[in-house]
Amino acid sequence: MNATVSVLKCDTYAPDVLEARLYESLANIGFDPEGFSGKNVVVKPNLLIPAAADRAITTHPEFFRAAVRIIKKYGGRPVLVESPSIHSLEKTLKKTDFGKIVEDEGVEVADVKETRTLVFEDGVKFKNIDISAAYFDADIIVNLPKFKTHGLTYMTAAVKNLFGTIPGLAKSRMHVKLPGADEFCEFLMDLYGGITQGFEKPKTVIHLMDAVLAMEGEGPGTSGTPKPMNAIFASFDAVAIDWAATTASGLDPKKAYTVVKGFERGYGVASPSEVILVGAPISSLGIKPLAPSRGTFMSNMVRWPFTSKRFKNLVLDRPMPGEGKCTLCYQCMKICPAQAISQASGVKKTPSYDHDKCIRCYCCMEVCPEAAISKKHGALQWLIRL
Repeated sequence: MNATVSVLKCDTYAPDVLEARLYESLANIGFDPEGFSGKNVVVKPNLLIPAAADRAITTHPEFFRAAVRIIKKYGGRPVLVESPSIHSLEKTLKKTDFGKIVEDEGVEVADVKETRTLVFEDGVKFKNIDISAAYFDADIIVNLPKFKTHGLTYMTAAVKNLFGTIPGLAKSRMHVKLPGADEFCEFLMDLYGGITQGFEKPKTVIHLMDAVLAMEGEGPGTSGTPKPMNAIFASFDAVAIDWAATTASGLDPKKAYTVVKGFERGYGVASPSEVILVGAPISSLGIKPLAPSRGTFMSNMVRWPFTSKRFKNLVLDRPMPGEGKCTLCYQCMKICPAQAISQASGVKKTPSYDHDKCIRCYCCMEVCPEAAISKKHGALQWLIRL
């Protein structure tokens, strides 16, 4: 089944320019904004942690504002629904520009703690997934992902952003159940299938991707590096838009788990040949290739049978806190789904890591406010990479 992806050049977060580009994006994929009239519209940005917009960790606040204004202009009722990784949504809004925008634009903020069970019988890992109840009340879901590299899934964009439909620390606990990148992304496709096909009343899902300022390197959190892509992507198909953005970024879509799994599942497009690009040619964007994260190297080894913990530690990258930056805030310990992190002891000035327990989800790196956690390469990596 073919899917259209709009590709537009945009090198600024100026409100008027963004709004015009989003109008054009919607037109390119065949959505008339009049369709927002009288509808409950859930708006789902990426608010991983409270972070300044120029760090490229979250969807840019002005990108969110532009989408909200279009929805309001055409008589829609925008509702912000998002569940940050570790902080409350209330705290995240207060510590970022999103709070003022929500107040200025009169955006309703949903209680994300209330959940309902999304049933998707075709799920491979899970057929029942608890998500924020507000999604069930929506007529339209507008997904606003940020394009970033990712230590586990290679990249994060439209499919991965829907992981935020699951409230709070329940997300990190999924990593214990599904520690390998392969099986975790199988679950993400279960979730995507549920969002697109599992509601009793089908919902229109629109993906508007912020790739104006993207992230490269050790994303998706504070250890990543902002990198301009100067682009906006749009589609009704999350797999198609993820493929297009990954291709445009210079990363390898064959290494992007959500793209590969998405093609295999075929809930939308099943191959690149089914993606129809409209708007600006990718070659015209002038994007300098993004550097990938190293974290995905052999990440599925955590599930290999008959492999000792010692051997895994000699091969896989290990998250390590650095004394020069660590402030002992213990955000890493709070989010760790494997309970592999404990408080500093004795003269040690960093939390203690039990790498035998560590499942290499790198959630600790995502939430560290000081970017104090880096990856130490396994001693045998050089041999396996030969």
